[in-house]
Amino acid sequence: MGSRRKALVGAAVAVPLALTGVGTAYASHYSDLALPGSAVGGTSVAGLTRDEVAASVRQRAEALTVTVHNGSSTRSAHLRDLGYAVDVDATVEAVFAANRSWSRYATSLVSVHDVDAVVTTDAAAVAAAVDTLVEEAGESGRDATVALAKNRKSFVVTPAVAGRTVDPASLQDVVAEAARDLVPAEAEVAFVAGTPDVTTAAAQAFADAANAVVKAPVVLDTGEKKYSAKAVTKAAWVTLPAAGTPLGRPVVDRAKVKAWVDGVAEKAERDPHKGLRYLDSSGKVRKVASEKVDGRTVKNGDALVGATVAALASGTKYSGTLAYSTTKATWEERRIAPGAENLAYPAGVGEKWIDVNLSRHTMTAYVGADVVYGPVAMVNGSAQKPTVTGTFSVYYKNPLMTMRGSNADGTNYETPDVPWSSFFHRGFALHGAPWRKTFGYSASHGCVNLPVPVAKWVYDFATIGTSVTSHY
Repeated sequence: MGSRRKALVGAAVAVPLALTGVGTAYASHYSDLALPGSAVGGTSVAGLTRDEVAASVRQRAEALTVTVHNGSSTRSAHLRDLGYAVDVDATVEAVFAANRSWSRYATSLVSVHDVDAVVTTDAAAVAAAVDTLVEEAGESGRDATVALAKNRKSFVVTPAVAGRTVDPASLQDVVAEAARDLVPAEAEVAFVAGTPDVTTAAAQAFADAANAVVKAPVVLDTGEKKYSAKAVTKAAWVTLPAAGTPLGRPVVDRAKVKAWVDGVAEKAERDPHKGLRYLDSSGKVRKVASEKVDGRTVKNGDALVGATVAALASGTKYSGTLAYSTTKATWEERRIAPGAENLAYPAGVGEKWIDVNLSRHTMTAYVGADVVYGPVAMVNGSAQKPTVTGTFSVYYKNPLMTMRGSNADGTNYETPDVPWSSFFHRGFALHGAPWRKTFGYSASHGCVNLPVPVAKWVYDFATIGTSVTSHY
């Protein structure tokens, strides 16, 4: 009961009641009242009903304050401010527990039944009150932390600072006793060495485990190329715990791993591409212009994600291979125009195309196997700036433009008013060259230079998509 025991006013002295008619009447009278000698925290509640006892306890609890001296600071705080409360119902029940005992009925007139108030605590509120006092006194420490390094490829630790914390005997014990006795009290806060919630050793253990995730190789094989996750990527997969929560073990973010796996899958997947082959009049394949390529879709992405996460969670390497669902590609078949089988381009019947013969320095326009213009002398690219070879298609046309590029010696050139340009591959075009007097040799920056009237004819003839075959 502490030091607050008081002599109860009006406590009568009498002999124990005999269990006679008088005793029975006495017990009946006090069946719903606190027995004589009943008290809470040294204050008599004898003869009060349950509700009256509850009201008395509640009033005293709500008025109760503790004066807290924290260095040069002093303030008055209610129990709830310090994380404590009085359980009124439980306290009333403790008072009336005596009414269930005949022996207590018999001795109530000559004894004191003084109970402590029943006290509850809110651990979080107590901790918050302690933290406030520690901060006010300048005694705060600091938990160790784990963070991503500046290079974003590893994890580093900021060590803990121990600091000091409130000695429970100087505050919590004082508040608890005041609450039990329902009397005001004063607490002179004292400090003892504190222990950080997150120690340097615990943080280092977490960082080591996180760095093991970063160091563990993760490789996906598409069947054509292998992709390795970079350290900065794997570091971003590690989820750091929120401040103030236990460190535990590093958690690998499944959604981020999935995003990386999906990115690799996207590079590996493809739509089916038709192949192009040319057939002669008998149906025989005479030329394959482009091979068909089957389409494919990754079908084991989720399994790769799960296996990657599981491996990294244990700090071990992972290597997986993409598996595919296949979509078969088809052929586009074109009939070669009779007579075009042995030309540079196996044109179909009625198909427009342009032949650029780099050996002869000539340009010839065809429809199918029939020459419709030329051959015409041209100037193609020099040895230092050669004209591209292959079969291409006209993709852009401009009637008059300024051309810019680089010379063989690395200097830049700019040529204004270039007429009738038909571009067939990147910066390569057939165009007019009004600055040239003769043709039939190699000297350009790579373009096919033509007399202006010829370039105009080609410009009108070669619509977008017209094939251009450049060869030796």
